[in-house]
Amino acid sequence: MKKSLAVLFFLSLSLAVSSKTITVCPQCEINSIKKALQLAEDGDTILIKKGLYREGNILVKKSVKLIGEGYPVIDGEKKYEVITVKANNVVVKGLVIQNSGKSDIEDIAGIKFFRTKNCRIEDCILKNNFWGIYFAASKNGVIKNNRIFGPAKLSYLKSAFGTRIETNFGNGIHLWHCKNMLVEGNHVKNHRDGIYFEFVKNSTIINNVSEENLRYGLHFMFSHRDNYINNTFRKNGAGVAVMYTKHVYMARNRFEFNWGASSYGILLKEIYDSYMYHNIFYKNTTGIFADNTNRTKIIENDFIENGWAVRIWANSQDNLFKHNNFIANTFNIVTNSFQNPNTYIENYWSDYKGFDLNRDGYGDVPYRPVSLFGYFTENYPQSIILTRSFFIYLLDLTERMFPMLIPSKLVDEKPLMRRYEWSR
Repeated sequence: MKKSLAVLFFLSLSLAVSSKTITVCPQCEINSIKKALQLAEDGDTILIKKGLYREGNILVKKSVKLIGEGYPVIDGEKKYEVITVKANNVVVKGLVIQNSGKSDIEDIAGIKFFRTKNCRIEDCILKNNFWGIYFAASKNGVIKNNRIFGPAKLSYLKSAFGTRIETNFGNGIHLWHCKNMLVEGNHVKNHRDGIYFEFVKNSTIINNVSEENLRYGLHFMFSHRDNYINNTFRKNGAGVAVMYTKHVYMARNRFEFNWGASSYGILLKEIYDSYMYHNIFYKNTTGIFADNTNRTKIIENDFIENGWAVRIWANSQDNLFKHNNFIANTFNIVTNSFQNPNTYIENYWSDYKGFDLNRDGYGDVPYRPVSLFGYFTENYPQSIILTRSFFIYLLDLTERMFPMLIPSKLVDEKPLMRRYEWSR
């Protein structure tokens, strides 16, 4: 055992001694990143000094570190994929990667990692790239503290084209068929989708801001056992979409200002056995839209000043809504069915008019969150023009006193009298 430890120690020492740093700068003997890569060996560090580097596509096929000093600019001249990584254990840090090419048949990126393990990109700035950071068929990768700004500005697109042309733009952070990935502390803006996961398992998205993207702030499909924690998704074209997935943990995220005819705080489509906890839905057209969402726990979330707090279709079953706060939403719950295959219990509803005579903290009269007008708007969208009219007020009041049309079983039997306090 002692001999084995000694051998490992000397091997690691020899590797440390043999690795070297190659310096690249416009005035240096080595003034090209490609030249430095030719001279480098596995384990070496390439230190790139401040400057502008236009070298076409930079292909990394060795396990090296590309470290920028003073944020050197690597420019793709709107022709090339700027950096392509096809080696394990590569680190990219402190670079400005900009102006990638564009293609209708290839996913050209600012930087692409293809079939890699243990690679990381951090503290980089990516600007005006077709795709930003792209990982494909990779494991154990880290995407941390990067700023990723694309060309898909919503205000420009609306004024120039009238409609949004989504196929002209790629995603900010794009992961396909990956495992054990970490996406942490990034700021993504003005791409098609801010963060995109497809066939990505056992991964975490934490402490990111994804805003003003053309379509979704976060879009993921067929990605199981992932965690989404403490992110902000703001002012995105369609909000967030979670599709065809099971065992998802979504906690302490903010979904805010996602407004539009097809915008949601979050769209849940064919989601199973998942958990939503301590999220805030603020001023979205729809907070949660649930389509075929099953066995999901939605606990201790805030729904504040949304158009529809929750739209849940009849094909969503066995979900639990508990200890949520519904405050000043136009509609709290709407559904397209007279049945209620879900459980609503101990939530706070700001428009609840009941009393608590025994002072146990719960209303003495059950609360029915679906209004007659909400039922009509879900089945006859054109009726929305009557919102807040005196006629609708009388209609809802009559229906609550003598319920006939709204789902009689969709009821919170123990509505909270005060807002449920959870640590924000």
